[in-house]
Amino acid sequence: MPKHNVFVNLPKRELGKTDVIFEVFSDQEKFGTITISKGALEWWPGNAKKPFRMDWTRFDRAIREHYGYLDK
Repeated sequence: MPKHNVFVNLPKRELGKTDVIFEVFSDQEKFGTITISKGALEWWPGNAKKPFRMDWTRFDRAIREHYGYLDK
């Protein structure tokens, strides 16, 4: 199983004006980057040119659907 390392660059400003950035490494190679802002989160796989972007409502729904917690 690969070893994962996660590094975070925390800004000194209020979230929303500057994104929080998490760099994720798998066996010392860059696996991807997660950027979190006031409006959304983005997953940038490896050295991708474009991210997968989800606003918070869509992210909440995706997690609830995946784990079966969606309110009916």
